[in-house]
Amino acid sequence: MRTNKPRIHCRDLKIVSVVYLGFLFGWLAFYLLSGDRFTIIALLNFVAIYLFVPLGLVLLVAIVCKNRWLGIGFLVGLLVLILLWGDHFIPSGEVKPADQPALRVMTYNVLAWHDFYEPILETIRFEDPDVLLIQELNTGLAGVLETELIEQYPYQVLAPVDNPEGIGVISKYPVQPGGVILPQLWAGSPQILDLEWNNQKILLVNFHLTPTDGVFPLDEEQAHIRAREKETQLLSGLASQYGAAILGGDANMPFLSDAYKIMTKNLVDAYRSVGAGLGHTFPGSTLPESDRPHIGNLFIPAWLMRIDYIFHSEEWAAISAHTAKIDGVSDLRGVVIDLVLKKSSHDSN
Repeated sequence: MRTNKPRIHCRDLKIVSVVYLGFLFGWLAFYLLSGDRFTIIALLNFVAIYLFVPLGLVLLVAIVCKNRWLGIGFLVGLLVLILLWGDHFIPSGEVKPADQPALRVMTYNVLAWHDFYEPILETIRFEDPDVLLIQELNTGLAGVLETELIEQYPYQVLAPVDNPEGIGVISKYPVQPGGVILPQLWAGSPQILDLEWNNQKILLVNFHLTPTDGVFPLDEEQAHIRAREKETQLLSGLASQYGAAILGGDANMPFLSDAYKIMTKNLVDAYRSVGAGLGHTFPGSTLPESDRPHIGNLFIPAWLMRIDYIFHSEEWAAISAHTAKIDGVSDLRGVVIDLVLKKSSHDSN
């Protein structure tokens, strides 16, 4: 006896493809017209690149079902993908002159809720930055840095707290507080410092912006989004008052956000300008204290988004960028940038 097996027809495939394209282009329209005004769109912006993953299936349906309109939808979606993310794969870094020194800067959220300090030290030694900007610095790690790395990093400005508000900078070059305090609700007050390097006085800012605590309630998350926008306005405004400036930290924002646009109005995202690939920095560790989302014992895949950044003023040129060695304990990985002062800026000083 023959049984009728369910069959998937082109009509069904076309309907599913049209619904998907409607959702994709709907998100795009809301994003372009409203930015982060709507909380759901703002949250989708963290993982927006994954909205384009089904495009390949749309192309397959267009070919198999010989549907021209789906083919056009695929091409439009592909064009949007290239316009939004294409420059991540076309680095434009400048070549460092042989006689010009480079400054290596690293930002690193080390996760406050653990005492596994050796992997943190190994990562720092491996990357060997000249200046290290640390977020979520707890008192235990601060003590380790002061004892274990004091010879390599004799200049340390540490403000540890046994929660995510701890922050600190260690440096091979003289660094000291600049006397500026910024208002606003941060995940730890930013450090605004003066760095002396290569006969230059440089503005150095270590920040940790207001975090995203979850999807619901939406009004609370919208408040966090607005807080990050105010914080980036303060940071961008501060940098515009100085010459050579470097600002880095855990920004808790995607590059599609309005807060990112505020930061890059007057500053350059170093990784995006010279780094290879998407440079995702979160989520990492599956320690119980980490922020890696999970359902029971099932964790979402690692390294899905980039929320850690180093920005610099136009006086600098980034020559290389990469994500740091994975330490296995933090739910974030560092970002490492090599910078040189542009010749004109160097000569003028």
